[in-house]
Amino acid sequence: MSAKAVLKGVEDKFFECSFCLENFKEPKLLPCLHRICKRCLEKIIEKKEDGEFTCPLCNEICDIPHEGVDGFRTDFHMKSMLEYIQLQQTAKTEDLTEECGGCSKESRITSYCFKCKGFLCEQCSTDHITKKMMREHKGSILSLKEIKAQELTLERLASLTETPRCQSHVDKPAEVCCATCQNLPVCMVCAQFGEHKGHDLHDVRLLARRERLRAEKTLETLDKVEDNIIQLPVRVGKVKETLSEAISAEKEKLESQHTKLSELIERRLKDNEQLLKKNKREIDDQEKQEASELEEQRKREIEAAVKEINDKFDKLIGELRVKNQDLRDCQKTLHNERDGRMNKGIVLVDRELRKLESSVDEQGIHHREELEKISCEAANRKTRYSNFRSTISSILASKDNWTEAQCLPDISKASDSLVQDVKKNVPQLESLKQIEAGDLATTMRGIVRISEEPESVVDIEGVEARGWNVSHMKYTDSGSIVITGVADSEHTHITVIDREGKVISTNHINQNTRDCDSIVCRTCSPLDLFKLVTTCEDGELGIYNMKNRSHIRKHMRAIVSDWDDTKLVLIVAIDQIKQNVYIGTNSGDLFVLDDMLDHRHTLQLPQGLEASTDITVHNDNIIVCDFTSGGAYIVTREGPKTELVCEFTKPDHRGENWSPYGVCTDCNGFIYIIWARMISGQWRHILTQYSPDGHHLLVTKDVEGDVYGMDTMLADGSEKLVLVTLEGKLYTHELSVAI
Repeated sequence: MSAKAVLKGVEDKFFECSFCLENFKEPKLLPCLHRICKRCLEKIIEKKEDGEFTCPLCNEICDIPHEGVDGFRTDFHMKSMLEYIQLQQTAKTEDLTEECGGCSKESRITSYCFKCKGFLCEQCSTDHITKKMMREHKGSILSLKEIKAQELTLERLASLTETPRCQSHVDKPAEVCCATCQNLPVCMVCAQFGEHKGHDLHDVRLLARRERLRAEKTLETLDKVEDNIIQLPVRVGKVKETLSEAISAEKEKLESQHTKLSELIERRLKDNEQLLKKNKREIDDQEKQEASELEEQRKREIEAAVKEINDKFDKLIGELRVKNQDLRDCQKTLHNERDGRMNKGIVLVDRELRKLESSVDEQGIHHREELEKISCEAANRKTRYSNFRSTISSILASKDNWTEAQCLPDISKASDSLVQDVKKNVPQLESLKQIEAGDLATTMRGIVRISEEPESVVDIEGVEARGWNVSHMKYTDSGSIVITGVADSEHTHITVIDREGKVISTNHINQNTRDCDSIVCRTCSPLDLFKLVTTCEDGELGIYNMKNRSHIRKHMRAIVSDWDDTKLVLIVAIDQIKQNVYIGTNSGDLFVLDDMLDHRHTLQLPQGLEASTDITVHNDNIIVCDFTSGGAYIVTREGPKTELVCEFTKPDHRGENWSPYGVCTDCNGFIYIIWARMISGQWRHILTQYSPDGHHLLVTKDVEGDVYGMDTMLADGSEKLVLVTLEGKLYTHELSVAI
């Protein structure tokens, strides 16, 4: 705003109080450079008890002086401009008749005296100009024509305004500024002999020049960053658009994850249905076989005691049918329980999806609120900047030393915070584009919960008394548990037990080739309801019938052409749907056999996997525990070379380097791994639970005993996790579904 700028170029809003929305009355200048009427300011601070209040325009915190409202500086420059605006309003009347401020008569008004603060008639206006006693008033006369023309400049207005008077001697004009008392105008008497003696006194012209240079420099600094002030609201708008796109993308990602997980569970449901049908067929086949055998036996004995034999075998067949019906019912119950748990899994996946979608919406609301705050701050900066420019430009345009000396120090002080705020970046602005709801698999933590304490701990009958040990354990769909291990230096054992550890049947197997120096020498896995595939380290394989305890043996040398004695068979796992038997060894190979133990093909494990300590089939993949390398992995089972799908996160429990020893899964696909570590000369074991995709470690807990086997089973309407120790203790934990 130039010195010759006319007052009519100033916006009306510049003279308006933001509290009462009227022109200022006794305007008080706040530290933020905004102005408020004295009475309005009194209303604002009278209810404040904490010594501060917020500016209604820019929300800056302002401290309340000890003197209250009087402690805030009166904006005399604004008062002068308001006085002139009021004159303009009055001068609009044609042939204005008022009481003359000179002769006190009702006369036609021709001018206004800023020193007398009153309108003058033509005669009194002439007297003010011509008479010596009124010579001090000559420079303060403004004609009515000049007022009506509205061409008054800020510089001309400053020349009309009376020089400030001394605060102590109102009859004396001020001659210097007292910087000690906030640039208070004082006369020389006060400066040399009065209360301002010894204070920091300045010539008003020098002080005004210094403050003008400082104000112009600040204005130049703000002009350089004007683009930042104007562009920030535009940037905020663009980020809001990007945020909406991010929300949509995140929801699409979650929907895709939900679809994949739902399809996975649906596939497991179909597999369970096929397993039920298969088991029913096996029961029927077994029944036919046993019934046929009984019929043959009846024919051989019929001549000796026809009626007695008929009655006897009719009864046996009836009991057989009842028993097998119980098995069918048991399979149906198991099927329904699996269905129920997997259906619960679908419900939980749907629920977690809704939670994540809600999280996306909440983040969206929060980000929009933050953007709104930034937008308000940007608008506030812009308002403060505009107010500062208008204020400082109007004062600089006045070229009035007293106005500059009194107003510019406070304005410059207040502008420091404005400059700092304007130069501030908004680092969080870019982050508000993004939405992170997390992963659907991660949120499933706690859906299947492992009981803190074992539901039951039982000693397996006869293991300790006979000096046996247990090296492996599996649950069968017939409702029984099979354990294997060392019986003595020449035999291993296969023992079928119930959930209470009671022995249903047991069988000793001769160690045909070499003695087993390692405890882990025999493992097993259910082939169907009544048969197991068993393995021994020296390469022996077998199909064991739990009904009649028959054992058909083979050796890997007769099955695989390139088998040599450096290889050890460590583990067996079976896909009952596809009837594939997977043999894990101490090499980097997995051998795939059919249900007659004939070789189908060989899978080569990814580089870095040295041995298959334990394996289990998991959907279309295989989980491999490699105790030698210390890692657990999910690999594909389509050959000949498998691909790494996932490497499990190793538990950092107690700061030890754990190695995986056993693995199993539950109905909903959650994965459980036993990890082992020799600590202070003793083996310690921990149990971990992972999400179905293997990417997230959900639970880590200590387990008791020297655990050598683990599997899940369905019993009493819920799923259990069963662990067996080398010494023959059976620990059962409940796996509850949190729905």
